[in-house]
Amino acid sequence: MLIVAHEMEKGAHGDLFDQMYRLRARQFSLRRGWRVEVVDGRERDRFDDLNPLYVCVATEERQLLASLRLLPTTGPHMLADVFPEVMGEAGIVRHPLILESSRFCVDTTASRSFHQDGINMVTRELLSGLFTTALNAGMQNIISVYDVYVERVLRKAGCRFDRLGPVQKYDDLKTVGGLFEVSEAVIGALLEPGSIAA
Repeated sequence: MLIVAHEMEKGAHGDLFDQMYRLRARQFSLRRGWRVEVVDGRERDRFDDLNPLYVCVATEERQLLASLRLLPTTGPHMLADVFPEVMGEAGIVRHPLILESSRFCVDTTASRSFHQDGINMVTRELLSGLFTTALNAGMQNIISVYDVYVERVLRKAGCRFDRLGPVQKYDDLKTVGGLFEVSEAVIGALLEPGSIAA
């Protein structure tokens, strides 16, 4: 099931948020070796203090399978304050109809169902939740920073996007920034694997 909630809604979703911070620590620090701050087995940063909107995929028993974070680009966000180099000549994005997506992670040990195209089904569910949430909020685009390997997965899954700047290396990881289209066509491609977002 899909759960969309702000950080300030800890009272109702504290169990999922705690699982999310723990999953982020495992995925980003232990698995990928990113230089992120982990305290008591949880990864949080200053952007989590800005009341972001989290999109989560969980089982009916509320076991977290995947999550991501959304922030308005009109305020502090990672592409502006941490990774501005990936924007290249496009410059910093500040727009009321563009959200930033970050901290995208999937529990690959608990999510083992794949479509015949090789894309994890939970990954598809999280992406469709991301774009559906953005479309329902009246957004036109999403920006995000990701590595080149993830870029291939996103395109194969049905996302439509353009690179905003040159490839940059962070901790020996080839990283790019992208501007993603928010549309019914993209959501349709994500929900119906094998279709093409036209």
